[in-house]
Amino acid sequence: MATTAQAMTAELVERALAQGDVVVHYQPCYDLRTGAMVAVEALARLRHPETGELVEPGRFLDVLEETGRVVHLDEMVLSAAAEQVARWRELPGGAGLCLAVNLSPADLDDPLLPRRFREVAQTAGLPLDAVIVELTETLLSRSGQGHEQVLAELGALGCNVTLDDFGTGNASFDYLRRFHVDGVKIDRSFIQFLGSGGPRERMAESLVRFCLSLGVHVVAEGVERPRHVRALRRLGCPFGQGFLMSRPVDAEALGALLTSAEVPAPLAHPADPTVLPVLGEQAPRRPRRFDRFAARVLAALVIAVLGLTAALASAQRAESQDSLVDAAQSRLEAINVLSAQGVDMRLGGLRDVVTTFSGSDVVRTALVSRDPARMDLALDALSATATGTHNTSLYDARGTMLALSPAQRSPDVVGRNFAFREWFAAARRAEEAYVSQAYRLMTAEGTWAIAVVAPVRDGRGRLQGFVMATLALSALQAEIQSVFEEHGVDVTVVDRHGTTLASTVGLVGAATADSRLLERRRVHGEGDHAPLWAAAEVETVGGWLLTEQDRETALGHTHARADVLMVLVVVTGMFLVLVALVNDARRRRLKADLRRSNEWLASILEATPTGVLVSDDEDRIHDANEAAAELLGVPAESLRGQTISSWLTTRDRPSGASNVFTATIVTRSGDLRRVEVRVRELRGPDGERMRLHSLVDVTPHRQEQDRLRALGRMDALTGAANRIALQEALSAAAAPGRSPHALVMLDLDGFKSVNDGYGHAAGDSVLCAVADVLVDAVQPSDTVARLGGDEFVLVARLDGATTHTELAGRLQTQVQQALDAHPFALHVPVGVSIGSVLIGAEGRDPDELLRLVDLRMYESKRQRSWPRDRPGRRTGSAAG
Repeated sequence: MATTAQAMTAELVERALAQGDVVVHYQPCYDLRTGAMVAVEALARLRHPETGELVEPGRFLDVLEETGRVVHLDEMVLSAAAEQVARWRELPGGAGLCLAVNLSPADLDDPLLPRRFREVAQTAGLPLDAVIVELTETLLSRSGQGHEQVLAELGALGCNVTLDDFGTGNASFDYLRRFHVDGVKIDRSFIQFLGSGGPRERMAESLVRFCLSLGVHVVAEGVERPRHVRALRRLGCPFGQGFLMSRPVDAEALGALLTSAEVPAPLAHPADPTVLPVLGEQAPRRPRRFDRFAARVLAALVIAVLGLTAALASAQRAESQDSLVDAAQSRLEAINVLSAQGVDMRLGGLRDVVTTFSGSDVVRTALVSRDPARMDLALDALSATATGTHNTSLYDARGTMLALSPAQRSPDVVGRNFAFREWFAAARRAEEAYVSQAYRLMTAEGTWAIAVVAPVRDGRGRLQGFVMATLALSALQAEIQSVFEEHGVDVTVVDRHGTTLASTVGLVGAATADSRLLERRRVHGEGDHAPLWAAAEVETVGGWLLTEQDRETALGHTHARADVLMVLVVVTGMFLVLVALVNDARRRRLKADLRRSNEWLASILEATPTGVLVSDDEDRIHDANEAAAELLGVPAESLRGQTISSWLTTRDRPSGASNVFTATIVTRSGDLRRVEVRVRELRGPDGERMRLHSLVDVTPHRQEQDRLRALGRMDALTGAANRIALQEALSAAAAPGRSPHALVMLDLDGFKSVNDGYGHAAGDSVLCAVADVLVDAVQPSDTVARLGGDEFVLVARLDGATTHTELAGRLQTQVQQALDAHPFALHVPVGVSIGSVLIGAEGRDPDELLRLVDLRMYESKRQRSWPRDRPGRRTGSAAG
C-alpha cells in the first residue's frame, strides 16, 4: 500500500504499538556467485491505526527515538523476524538463511541487550551465528560508555556484527579500528559507479578491493543494474542486496521465493552456447554397417579437399605479400595500442587514487597536526589503496619531506627539502595529481622512478602540502619485458620530456634520440626491408610508446602460422584417411579404450581429496570435483560456467610468475576459509590452454598457528598475558593521542608462606584465583599480565569519572576479598600491596613507567605491617 503523506504523531505511534500493528518486511541478500538467498534484512513497518495504510520508517522512527519507544519496536521486530526466519530455514531455499537486524543507540544503552538476543534466539530456535547485527555510522558516532562492551558481548555470543553504509562518513576507517566487525556493507553511493567507466568507477573498485582485503564478509548494497552484478562478480565480491534482485517484501512473498528456490533472473548465469569439455562417462556408440563405406567415401572427399586446398594456397601465396604486410602491421599496431593502454591504465589509476586521497580529511589532518602517528596512518591507508608503489610520502607546502613509508634509513631523507625537484613547481599549480618525469631516488641503489604528486589544500583552497606515491620504473620495465617475451617486439616508452621510462633496447632514464618519438609523427621507412613499427600516445605521462619489429621476422611469424596451418590441414587429412582405412574392430577397441580412460580419469578426479577446479583461458570453470564443491558449499554442477574470480578474488592472485598463493574463500554458508591454491597449465581436449586449480583448506593450520602465537603471549599457569604482551599493551597505551590509561602493579604479601606450608599446587591455586578476579574486574580490551612469582600488572583504560588511584583501590579490595575467601586464608593470611601511575601524564617510556609503579607498590608494602592480625583486615595502597 502507499505510504502516508506525513509523519505520524506520538499518539498514533503509541496506539499502533499497543495494538501490535507492526509489520515486518524483508529484503533478501543474495550470493552473487550462485544466486542463492543467504540472508534477509528485517525492516519495520507500522499499520496506521486510522487509515490502515503501511507507514515507512521515515515517518515514525524520529518519534520513537524521541519518546524512547524505539527499543520496544526493535524487540517486537527481532522476536517476529527470528521466529519467521527459523521456520524459513526448513524450506528448500532457506537452508542456512541468516537474519539481519538494525540497532539504534538506545538499544546499545541497555547492558542486557546480549541476554535479550540470546533469549529471543533460543525461543525461536534460531542459532545465534545466523543473526547479523547491522550498525550504521550514525549509530557508532553516537556510541557512549559501555557500547563497545555490549558489541563485544554480542560478538562473543556468536552474532555477526556488520558495519552498514560503509564509506559514507569520514570515520569509517576509524570504526574498523575501534570495533570488532565481522562484515561490512558497502554503501550504494559507491556501487552505483561500478561498470560506468571513469575515475569514479576506479574509486568504487578500489573500495571493494579494500573491503575484501579485510578478510570479513562483504555485502554490496544498492545493486540496481546488471552492470553492477558483472562488476562485483569480476571483483570477487560474494554478496549483494538491491532492487535488481528484490525489493522489500512481506513474509508471505518471501516465503514463496524460498519455496521455489529459484535464482533471480539478474543473477542467473546465461546459457553458454559453447559446449564445455568435461571428463565423464560417455555412452558407447553402436556400430553401423555402413561405417566402412562411409569411411572410404570420407577418405576420398578428404583427399579431394586436400588437393584443392593445396592448389588454392599455392596460388594465393604468390600474390599475398601485401596482405601479409598489412596483417603484420595490424598485429603490431594492436600490440602497440594494448601496451600503451596498459601503461596508461596503471599510471592513470595511480594518479586517480592519489588525487582522491589528497582531498581526504585523513591526509589534511595529518599535515595540519604533523603528528607522526597520523602521518604514518595516512600513508598506510594510501599504500593499501595504491598497490604496487615503491613508497609513499608527505611534504609540507615548501617541499620538505615530513613522512615516508616504508621508512628509509640510509640515506635519511625525512626532513630534507625537495623543492628542487621538477614536480614541485608543477604540483603547486595543479588541481589534481601530477605525474613527474623520471628521476633517480636518493637510495643506495639509485633506483629510477616517477612520482605521482597531488597538492593538499584546505577548505579555502590554500596549499597545505603534498602527498606523493612513487612508482619504481623497474615495475614498468617488467611489464614491457613481458610484452617482448610474449610477442617478440621491441618496446620503448618515453615521457613528455623524451626521457626513456622503459625499453627493451635502451637504457632507462636516458634521453631518447629516436625521431619517431621526438617528432610525435609517423616516419615511413624506405625499401622493402624497413622495420615495421607503430607509436601510440601514453596520455598520463604525455609521452609515447613505440613498438618495433624487423619486417622479415614479422612476416616470418605470419608465414610460419600459414605453414603450420597448412601442415595441420595435411596431417589432419592424412590422419582421417588412415582412420577411415582401419578395420572396424580396431576402431571399436580404440573407442572402448578411450572411454575406459575417460572413466578412469573422472573417477580419479572425484576420488581426489583435494579440491580441483579446471578453467579455460577465459577463467570459466569447466569441471569441479566433489571435494571442491564441498569446500565451497555448492553443488559441483552449479560451478560449471562460473568464473574463477567469483570465488578467488583478484587481490589473491599472484602478481608475478608464482603459481602458488593463499586465498580467502567465502563459502555458500558465509564461512571464511583460507585455502592454498596451486595453479598448473593444461591443454584441453582440442589443445586449448586450460588451468588446473588445486585447493587445499589450510584454515585449521592457520588457526593452530594463531593459537601457538597466542600461547607465546600468555602466562602458562594463570592464562593472563606475559611480559611480551604487557610491553605491547603498555607501548600502545603510551602512544600520543590515546585515551587515558592506568598502569597498576600489585604484589601478594605472605604468599611464600602458602608455598612453604601447603606446597606449590596450593600457591598456584591462589595465583589463578587472583588472575581470575583481575580479568573480571576490568574491560575485555584491557591487559592483565603476570610478570612472575606473585606480581601482576594491569594496563586499563580509564573513563572520565575514575582516577587511577580509585581503580587501584577497587582492584585491591576485590583481590583482598577473593584472598580472604580462599580455603587457605584461615591458616595462612595473604595480603595485597598495590601501586598505580597515570600513563602519559607521568611518563610515556614503558621501562620508566614500570620502574615508577614498582616504587609505589613497594612504598605501599613498607607503609603496612605484616602479617595481619586477622583475616579480612584492609591493606594499604600507594597509588601516587
